[in-house]
Amino acid sequence: MGQPDSYLPERLADALVDIRPAYLAPPTLRSTAAAARTLSAARWRAGEGRLGREFHHPRSRSVVLVTAFSSERPQDALIASGPGWHATFSALAPDEVLAYAAAGLVDHAENGPDGADPEGALAGLAEAGWSGAHRRAGMVEAIAPDALAELRWGPDEDTGQPSLQIIAGSAHRNPWYAELRGSACPAQLTEAVLTALASPAPARRRLREVPVDLLQDLDITPTHPRAAAATAPSPSAAARAAALGAPILSSPAPLSSDSARRAR
Repeated sequence: MGQPDSYLPERLADALVDIRPAYLAPPTLRSTAAAARTLSAARWRAGEGRLGREFHHPRSRSVVLVTAFSSERPQDALIASGPGWHATFSALAPDEVLAYAAAGLVDHAENGPDGADPEGALAGLAEAGWSGAHRRAGMVEAIAPDALAELRWGPDEDTGQPSLQIIAGSAHRNPWYAELRGSACPAQLTEAVLTALASPAPARRRLREVPVDLLQDLDITPTHPRAAAATAPSPSAAARAAALGAPILSSPAPLSSDSARRAR
């Protein structure tokens, strides 16, 4: 993952850069760390599982599995589930998307569905330039301005259950995907993931962490020293407010009914 050190002098390789769009940023070696901190700070019970750390909410039956990053791993980076719903985020999902998802789960566990506004987050995608970010006959099929990310949100064609499928990546790199399924899927989780896609905030990486084959698809700028000292938003804050906080330090195939399965 990232560029070979021979490409850059050490001083440049360690330089912090801001990456836009954040949904195309490569995951860091600790891509799930911010998500794990969010769950720990909210006092979810943590335990070691076979594939990583498992977090259980003390009052609900929600469970989140957070795995350690490996570019070779077949398993997903984050798996969450509860009665009537299931969510997966693949190994190449950016740190920021995973952090938003964890914040959404915490928000739902603390507040229930009150105050959640996934439709408002969908409107945020439209404002960010995503085409098709509105419902037609109960279905949303939206494409990012760069055509390197797309989503399908509506009844699953096989089961009829509510489903949100996302796939993002360039023609030069394997995509990442996320899938949220089930009639009881937390509205805050859906809202958080859509908000992450629409957020104009950059992802922050060391230059050495950016694969060479991604450079042509990204807008990369040096990080301002003051911005580099900023901290991430409070993990217990509502996920939709996270878009206003500081970034976290640290062409896909068409999304037809079985695209997500092929991406796996």
